Amino acid sequence: MNGLPKKVAILGFARSGRALGEALADRGVAVSVWDDRPAADFPDAEPLARRGVAFFFGGGDASRIESLLAGADWLAISPGVPLSAPVAEEARRRGVPVLAEFEVAWRIAEREAEGRNRWIAVTGTNGKSTTTAWIADALRRAGRPVALAGNIGVPLSAFLSERAPRDFVCELSSFQLEAVDRFAPHVAVLTNVTPDHLDRHSDFEAYARAKYRLFAKQSAADFSVVNADDPAAAAAPTPARRVPFSRKREAPGGVWALSGRVVSAVHPLEREILPAAKIALPGAHNLENALAALAALECLDAPADAVRNALERFSGLPHRSELVAESGGVRWIDDSKGTNVDATRKCLEGFPDASVVLILGGRDKHGDFAALAGEVARKARLVLTIGEAAAAIEGALGDAVPFERAGTMGEAVRRAAGVARHGDTVLLSPACASFDQYSNFEERGRHFASLARAAAQREGRHGA
Repeated sequence: MNGLPKKVAILGFARSGRALGEALADRGVAVSVWDDRPAADFPDAEPLARRGVAFFFGGGDASRIESLLAGADWLAISPGVPLSAPVAEEARRRGVPVLAEFEVAWRIAEREAEGRNRWIAVTGTNGKSTTTAWIADALRRAGRPVALAGNIGVPLSAFLSERAPRDFVCELSSFQLEAVDRFAPHVAVLTNVTPDHLDRHSDFEAYARAKYRLFAKQSAADFSVVNADDPAAAAAPTPARRVPFSRKREAPGGVWALSGRVVSAVHPLEREILPAAKIALPGAHNLENALAALAALECLDAPADAVRNALERFSGLPHRSELVAESGGVRWIDDSKGTNVDATRKCLEGFPDASVVLILGGRDKHGDFAALAGEVARKARLVLTIGEAAAAIEGALGDAVPFERAGTMGEAVRRAAGVARHGDTVLLSPACASFDQYSNFEERGRHFASLARAAAQREGRHGA
């Protein structure tokens, strides 16, 4: 691992850019930061400015970009900033490598731990957060020092203040993977690849190629865990040992679930791990997540007791098929993380037929809403649409199921409370991004949960 650079320019001063700036300044690296937003948005930049970090807020012309990049060895780009940004394009023109914040942080961590860390990385369209957290949970149960980092919420750079070796369990988005270069995880997991973020990637093939970058620098001594049921994931090129998982068929050399049994053949002797009914989280999508996590843990030789305990007891993450209220036989489920068509479709699979009042909508990410029609027709008895994508969703679903234009979350919950009956589930699984009405999917989920609890309380008082 090469030594530290003399200067790094950072593009984007959100969580990852700020954490990286602090880590670099701690190591005596010169830092300059660019963000198009005005300085007034960053009152907490002052401590770094006093340490010599140069800030370029509010955008600007070529001369300001030249000052930002002058003497820079690397440009570290935050995941929310596209590679087509003018600063990134100018860096490439000058021959300055454009690297993800994650890549820079990984290089620092590996240099300081002298290769003693273990790196487990998870990507995919759906299920990557749950799978990442599930792996980390099992490793903690095994007594391993674990850092849960990346797209799951805490930038990798934020862990650089502690230099002891650890198991880094990292979630990586396609945005982050676009700008990794040397990152080589010991275990890489690809949960699935279905159309998503086509508002940023030029087409599905470009999106898939970004995901495949997770495997590019692995070696034959590493492991690539792939979903054998997903054609795009199964086709991922890798130099590492391929370890498949499947919930539909046997997966030689990997793990699978058939006839109510979860089985592993990652090691030479095939063995049953546990009955599938004991998996902690319900639904076909969570069975896939559990299998992906199990495959990774088998590659890491995690202790069997810790693995089984995690598979049976993991409590899940907020906004992923989370029960937030229940009253009068009606369950309210927050799946606000269902931000694309495939996520919503898989979530619906776990419900009885004709039992769902479904809330769909938000900002369209160029998803194929027509692909929802079959599952919606089976599982939902009413669709309530919200946000910018409402008309597109209604047009794509046609007459698959009755729908109503609610517009806002408040109106959708009010209408759902009025029509839901004993045995129904009111499900927020929007198949869309949140950015038309909310700052992120977490805020959307919290708003739904608050409204749902209030509606359930009213129903409880009315029923009493």
